Amino acid sequence: MSSAHHSFPPDGIFALHGNLGSVEDWSGIDLQAGRALNLWDHTGNSLVEMADAVAGELSRDFRAPILAGYSMGGRIALHALARHPDRWSGAILLAAHPGLMDAEARRERRATDQIWADRARSWEWERFLALWNAQGVLGPPSPALFQRQLALESNREHIASAFENWSLGCQENLREALVAFRRPVLWIVGEKDSRFLSLGREMANVFEHVQLYVLPGEGHRILDANESNSHLLSQVIEKWCRTVFIGVD
Repeated sequence: MSSAHHSFPPDGIFALHGNLGSVEDWSGIDLQAGRALNLWDHTGNSLVEMADAVAGELSRDFRAPILAGYSMGGRIALHALARHPDRWSGAILLAAHPGLMDAEARRERRATDQIWADRARSWEWERFLALWNAQGVLGPPSPALFQRQLALESNREHIASAFENWSLGCQENLREALVAFRRPVLWIVGEKDSRFLSLGREMANVFEHVQLYVLPGEGHRILDANESNSHLLSQVIEKWCRTVFIGVD
C-alpha cells in the first residue's frame, strides 16, 4: 500500500521520544511548527490512559497534527492512532512495534521490564546507563545522547514507572485495531535493525496508506544517527510531509 495525496494540511508534528530519551532527541527534525512532548511528566498513566491524554488535553493546541513516535513513544502513538484514528492528519513511526502477538511473550517482557525498573530506581545512575546502552539492539549512544541520558537521573522514578506502565508487555497487539487508521503513515526503521525492519514490512498489510523508509547503515537508534543520516532523516520526513499533504514532489 502506498501514500496518497491529502489536501488538508496538518498544523504541526506532535512528537513522542523513546525510553531514556528526551524532547531534545527531536532537535534535528523540523516539526513543522509542532512540538515534542516530555513523556517523563506523565508516566503514572497506563498506555491506554496516555494514548487518550495524547489525543486529548496534551495536544489540545493543535487542530489536526501529525503524530510521531520513536520506539517507546511509538508504542504510545500506535495506541493513540488505534483509539483516536480521526484525531490525526497522519503518523510518523520510527522503530515502532505494533505489539507482541503471544500472551506468554508479553508476560516475559513485563517481567524483564520490571527488572529494568528496579535497576532504574536503585542502581548508581552511570552503571544503569552502561548496562542499558550495552544492549545489542541499541548500540552505543553518541556523546550528545549520553549527556542527555546523564541529565535524566532526577527522573529515575518516572523512568522506572515507564518501564512498568509502558512496557511492550503492556501493549496490546494493535494490528487489527490499526486498520481503522486511514490517514498517511511514514514508517521508518534502521537498515541494521532486522527485527523492526521485518515489522515495518508487515505494516503494508495494516495501514491503507503507508510508506516504509529504511535509513541506511543505522540500527535502532535512528534519532541518534550519524550527521549524514540525521540530515537524510530530516529530509525524508520533510519531503513526505510536503508530497503527501501538499502534493509537491
